[in-house]
Amino acid sequence: MKPCGLRACCGAISPRTSAISSLGRLPCSEHGAAECEWELEVLYCSHIAGCGVCGGVGWVDCPECDMPEVPQWIAERKLKISARKTALKYIDDAMQREVRKGETPHAVVVWEMEDMKVEKRRLPPHEMLHLYLRRLETLYTDFCTRMELNDRLFAHKPDVYVWRLPDDHQRAGTALCSQNASGGVKLMGSTPRYTVCGNKQHFQDDEKLHRNIVHSTTHLLLSCLAPPGWVGNLKGGWMDEGLAHFYEDRYWGICDNYCYQEQNTNVDFKSGKYRLAVRKLVTDGTAPSLSELFQQNTDTLTLPMHAVAMSVVDYLLGKDGAKFYELSKKLKAKVPTAEALQQVYGMRPLELEAVWKSYVLATYPTR
Repeated sequence: MKPCGLRACCGAISPRTSAISSLGRLPCSEHGAAECEWELEVLYCSHIAGCGVCGGVGWVDCPECDMPEVPQWIAERKLKISARKTALKYIDDAMQREVRKGETPHAVVVWEMEDMKVEKRRLPPHEMLHLYLRRLETLYTDFCTRMELNDRLFAHKPDVYVWRLPDDHQRAGTALCSQNASGGVKLMGSTPRYTVCGNKQHFQDDEKLHRNIVHSTTHLLLSCLAPPGWVGNLKGGWMDEGLAHFYEDRYWGICDNYCYQEQNTNVDFKSGKYRLAVRKLVTDGTAPSLSELFQQNTDTLTLPMHAVAMSVVDYLLGKDGAKFYELSKKLKAKVPTAEALQQVYGMRPLELEAVWKSYVLATYPTR
C-alpha cells in the first residue's frame, strides 16, 4: 500500500526495497514519541497503563491507513496489559499503594526513585524504569548464552525493587522477601526477589547501583534455575558469590558487592580489581586453597576467597559453560563440590587448582 503521508506513521524503511512503508500506528498523543517506542520492549509499564487514549499500549491506530492487523494488535496488547496489571497486583497489595513498575519477558522491576544522572544525562523515573528493564534483559541473555540455557529452565522471572525511601525498602523486605535489613534483601529459589534502597546514602551514583543490581540479580537467576534452590548454604558459596562477581568483573572490571557485609560501606578488597589481586595471590603463593574454598557457605567466605571464587568461575565458564550449569545442579542436589567436579569436569580439586593457576598466570594482568 502507499504511505499515508503522516510522518510518525510512515517512518519505516524496507531493508530490501528502501521504500518508505506505513507502520499503521501513531504514537499516543499523551506521551512523547520516544516513550512510545520504549513500550514496544516491555510487557507492561504502570506509568502509562492507565492512559485513557492508548490504554497503556503507547500507540493508536493510524486513521489514514487501512491495515486491519494494527487495530487487532492494539486490542490484543490492551488485553495483555490488563492481565499483567492483575498479575503484578501482589506488589501494590504488599506496599498498600500502586507503585511504578514494569515487566519484560524475563524481569519485573519496581523503580520508586527520583531523577538520576546516567553518564552525562539526568533521566526521569519513567526512563530509568525502562533503562533497568533493558539492562536486566541484557544480563539474562548473557547469563543464558554463556551456560546454553533456555527460558523453560527458570522457575520464575526475578523481581527487583528499587526504593528511594528506607521505609519502603523495609516494608518490601518484610512483605515480599520475608526478612528485612538496611542493605539489600534477597528471596532465593522459585520466587526470586531483591529489594534495595537505592538513594545516595547507599549508592553514590547509577554505576554503583547498576553493579549492585547485576550482582544481586545474578544470585536470583542462579537460585531459580532448575532445580530451584540456593547453593550458598550448601557449601556452594564459591559458586553463589563467584558467579555474581564474575558479572561485575565482566561489565566493569570491578567487584565491590558483598552480600553479607552490605551494611559496611567500607568493605573493599584491592579496590575491587579482582584479576590483579588474584594474580598476586597466586604469584605469592597466598591464595586460599580450592579444597578450603569448596567447604564454605556464602556467609563464611573471606575477602580473598571472594576474589578466588570469581576467578574459578571465570575459568570453569570459559572451559565449558554448559557443564557449569550441570555442576550447579549437582551442588543443589547436595553433592560436594569435589565429587561434582570429578563427575562433570573430570577434575579433582587439586587438578583444577593446578590448571586454574596456570590460566591466571597466563591471562590475568600484572598491573
